[in-house]
Amino acid sequence: MDDGFGDWRTMVLPVHLEYTDEDDEDEDGPSFYPHIRRSVDEEKISAEEEYRIMAEQVKESKGFDIDFTKFRCVFNYVPLDLDYDGVVGGPGGPETTREFMDRMCRESLEIFNQRDSTEYEFVKFIKANHHFAAGIMFLVTFEGKLLSDDVSKQFQAKFCVCDTLVDLISCELKPLKEQ
Repeated sequence: MDDGFGDWRTMVLPVHLEYTDEDDEDEDGPSFYPHIRRSVDEEKISAEEEYRIMAEQVKESKGFDIDFTKFRCVFNYVPLDLDYDGVVGGPGGPETTREFMDRMCRESLEIFNQRDSTEYEFVKFIKANHHFAAGIMFLVTFEGKLLSDDVSKQFQAKFCVCDTLVDLISCELKPLKEQ
């Protein structure tokens, strides 16, 4: 049955709220990633309205462009904190989260260049978010530029990390209307 999502490589994971069960007797219990909370003076909106806004942003941007400052609820899509090394590699691991993102942006761009016969070079990491899939699915935005041009363009890469295996799903120029 075709559910409209296609296979897991092209799928946009539906949005869902994360929550804890306070009656859970497991000592470790569920753990959640750091998230952004709304300040006291900002307008409060319902969890249902936050869910609607989050789902709309994920659908429109295929999960790449989410304004996390709008949410006080915790969703399955989470902004990547480059200073938190528990996502990949772990503390004292082979590379920091910053180093991992830098490497993956460069490797994604190399594959893009080979596939499209171009010569873009990596300029800088812009942002990323992630969610759990068959591992951790990263949705990354970064800049690259042609060697013959001074104008940078934005790229979007999607890759999944499962243990030590990294599977590049896609690397494309960000659609112009979104740049």
